[in-house]
Amino acid sequence: MNFEVVKEFLEDIGADWVEIDGEIHLEPEVFYEVWKYLGQPDLETYVIEDEVVEPGSYDPPEMKYTDVKKVKVKKVYFTTLDGKKIVTDYSEFQRIAKEKSS
Repeated sequence: MNFEVVKEFLEDIGADWVEIDGEIHLEPEVFYEVWKYLGQPDLETYVIEDEVVEPGSYDPPEMKYTDVKKVKVKKVYFTTLDGKKIVTDYSEFQRIAKEKSS
């Protein structure tokens, strides 16, 4: 399936999506529905590194955060025939898939 089919399905179910760096990011619940609709294409994963700011760590005189830690976030995706990656959060997708299969 190409991205136009995915886009039409998202419009039909009234779901939102965000495009970031050529990737289509969906909420995990919506990702699951699209994945099922397309016949459960093969999934792949990758890890990104993100910065998380600790609450109360903003230093007004310095105008910066003093306590920032890096966390790794696992993402899951499948690729459409026209090369678009459809992406969501791995752990949330796993939880939803497990709930739906029970």
